[in-house]
Amino acid sequence: MNENPVAVFGFPSEWKDFHERHKLFFERLPNLKRAQEIAFLRAFTPSKISEGVVFFLGRLCGEDFFEILLLCGNGYGFGGMRLLRGMYERAVTARYLHLHPDDAKSFLDFHWVTKRKQVQAIKETFGADVLPKDKMDELEAQFRRVEGEFQVTRCKKCGAKGLNYTWSKLDLVSMAGQAGNLGKLIVPAYYFPTEEAHSTAGGILSRLEESGEGIRFKDGPGRDKADESLLAGHNILLDVLLLQKEHFGLEALAEPLGKCFQDFLDIWGRGPKEPNGEGV
Repeated sequence: MNENPVAVFGFPSEWKDFHERHKLFFERLPNLKRAQEIAFLRAFTPSKISEGVVFFLGRLCGEDFFEILLLCGNGYGFGGMRLLRGMYERAVTARYLHLHPDDAKSFLDFHWVTKRKQVQAIKETFGADVLPKDKMDELEAQFRRVEGEFQVTRCKKCGAKGLNYTWSKLDLVSMAGQAGNLGKLIVPAYYFPTEEAHSTAGGILSRLEESGEGIRFKDGPGRDKADESLLAGHNILLDVLLLQKEHFGLEALAEPLGKCFQDFLDIWGRGPKEPNGEGV
């Protein structure tokens, strides 16, 4: 008898149910994996800042998608929605930087603003001497180098300025408006998931139901949200792969990506479109 059995995480009954609901998706999944391998499992040396950002944001989106699939396959549809929110932001950012490659420097430079905020929080929590002084001096020098890029007017009346909360003067919704097909996903991939990812009243209300005894928290798997997350995530991933083809001129992606777009149409009954309104 094994006294130390290996822990198994997940719900086999949910795996089976999810597979039955999305049987055609799993039949066609090898096509999607092949396209991802062509896009991301290749020798890559960026010649421009924008190339590195577009490539690696896309690679992260691919990872996001399979994490969403893992959660949804176990009935954690609300968890899938939370991950969908981050995947969408990365995909929109990559598409925006494809259109505006000169902004990629600001995207990377804002890293030093973020790190400085983190370090300030660490010092406030654990003490000013908890981090090596030479590292802090280097960070401060990097911050001073880039902080001018991110100054915005805080008060129109007095002209007072301060640091922007993000790397771009455009908010994500405005970026999505320039992102073609991704902009059409703003509701299912941004607004709805944001309610679940952030501390909101909507995040509570979506989990409640009426019963004979009053209002109670819904028990059981979030299958509807799992299906919504899979659909939106699949749509986003296709745009991410299409962007890799466009940005890098990857003609090797044309044929497998064409299959993936047809698969999407077969699976969901409707197909995503290229920015020019035509299929791949």
